Amino acid sequence: MLQRDNNEIDSNLKELFFMLLRKTWIIILAGILCAVGFGAYSYYARDPVYTSSTKIYVINRENSNITTIADLQAGNQLTKDYQVLVLSRPVTELVIKNLDLNMSHEELVEEITVNTPENTRIIEIEVNNKNPELAKKLADSIAEVSAERMMSVMEIEKINIIEPGNLPRIPTSPNVKLTTAIGGAIGLLISTFIILFVHMVNDTIKSSDELEKCLELTTLGILPLEVNSNREKSRLDFASIEAYKTLRSNIQFCGADVKVICITSSIPNEGKTFIALRLAKTIAESGKKVLLINADLRKSIYNDKIKAENNRHGLSQYLMGRYDIETVIKKSDIENLSIISTGATSYSSSELLDNDLFKELIKSQRDVYDYVIVDTPPLGVLIDSANVAKVCDGTLFIVEANKISYKLARRVIKQLRMCKCKVIGTVLNKVNVNRNELYTKYYQHYYL
Repeated sequence: MLQRDNNEIDSNLKELFFMLLRKTWIIILAGILCAVGFGAYSYYARDPVYTSSTKIYVINRENSNITTIADLQAGNQLTKDYQVLVLSRPVTELVIKNLDLNMSHEELVEEITVNTPENTRIIEIEVNNKNPELAKKLADSIAEVSAERMMSVMEIEKINIIEPGNLPRIPTSPNVKLTTAIGGAIGLLISTFIILFVHMVNDTIKSSDELEKCLELTTLGILPLEVNSNREKSRLDFASIEAYKTLRSNIQFCGADVKVICITSSIPNEGKTFIALRLAKTIAESGKKVLLINADLRKSIYNDKIKAENNRHGLSQYLMGRYDIETVIKKSDIENLSIISTGATSYSSSELLDNDLFKELIKSQRDVYDYVIVDTPPLGVLIDSANVAKVCDGTLFIVEANKISYKLARRVIKQLRMCKCKVIGTVLNKVNVNRNELYTKYYQHYYL
């Protein structure tokens, strides 16, 4: 059990890894866009700020001629006091007055940063301002005024200015390169988080592994998404042809007793009808006699997809007792393939498909044809499929990738099992696979 859990964890991690790998272009694009956005904002929208710094050296000497160890220790203990004095209102207001500035004490304090390097009595004063010349003047003035203030308040003999304010040439902020890099990193992280979040909350079935795990059924076929194909044509590309041949073989491996196959899905437009038609054709092309029955009595679309004899006489008329079996079975333009069309549409299809005539039809034709393919309405919408599946040898469940919730698919399978219908497997349809593989390009000309 532990080994199985570990395998599932490894499988999920691999799935997340390859999912992110497929979405790498989105993540990179998001990183580039955020980097450009942050960089442009930093360069164009924010005003450059220049920093000028000065340093003062503080010694509190008890002896006017020599600096003792006690003086040094006292200076270290008072550095915090010096920082407070630098930012005090008397200092800032006097600086504002001396430089004739139009700003308040609070505004000036926001531009000043006072630091004391560890184990020193040096006070670093940094001034940030949009004007580099003003930043230097402020740094020099603050150093002078604060030095005088310290000597006056703390009765210090002298404070030395060891480094006057510099005239900055390059703005210290915004740092366009750093901001761009941060923006890029934020873009990468946010896009990765969003992709993972969407993947986690998306409960649709996306792969055959998920399909088998959620429904505990074997996937008999994986059919590619035909983006540019015209479904009105009988010709498919190489990948689709091979996919249907694989599906045909897997159905044959289900056993010789599986001859009557019900095909259903959860909701409309999952490609169920096209799969039934194409599967019937593929089996017929292998030399097997096939009967295709359109048991979706509420909707008839086969007339436009396959040429047959008179399609007006169909399943609904037979089930209402108007025609016999020989009348409703028509030969198609495909060798070995016969068809029973819907005939007149009926909204009492559940009752018609649940009567004895339908059972007799299936029983009699099972001995005539190698395979009987029965196309039914989606079971997630109508109960008709369950009535049909009860008299079939097995049911093939169609699931469209990235569309059907695993919860809905489970409910449909549960409904089939409650009706004691045998489900032989599933087909994952409209899978977006890579069609540019070398073997596809190499062999596809044989099917043109």
